Amino acid sequence: MSLRAGEHHSMSVHATDGIVRSGRRMLAILVGMVRTRLGLLAVELLEERNRIWLMLVLTALALIFAAMALLMLSLLVVVVFWDENRLLAIGALFIFYLLAAGATLLVLRQKTKAGSALFASTLRELERDSDELGGEFETEDEDIDFDRPRGRARG
Repeated sequence: MSLRAGEHHSMSVHATDGIVRSGRRMLAILVGMVRTRLGLLAVELLEERNRIWLMLVLTALALIFAAMALLMLSLLVVVVFWDENRLLAIGALFIFYLLAAGATLLVLRQKTKAGSALFASTLRELERDSDELGGEFETEDEDIDFDRPRGRARG
């Protein structure tokens, strides 16, 4: 069975249209994946920014409480030579500020040790994408040598 010239040209145009449509679909999928990953990256950046601000606030609180403790200690030393009741009040304030600074530093230490897995979700999703795409394009267990001329392998 032979094809006429017009039919052959028509089949070629349809095949080309199908390839172009497939290419566009693949590009749309790729753009969608990149868009999703960039959105995830943006969310992780915001979370990391919030974590850093929390660290800064906790550090500032620890410094304030430590300064207050030193102030109270200084005031205690000055007042130690005054009447008996003032010492108890100043000592209690000193211990309160000292405990507050210690508690803040413990929370800061815990948060710092916990850290954050920066971009962990993005990297995990990219790894999953790579695994899925790698499954489609896997070759047999042979290395590809781009310098070797193509043709039959000599054995």
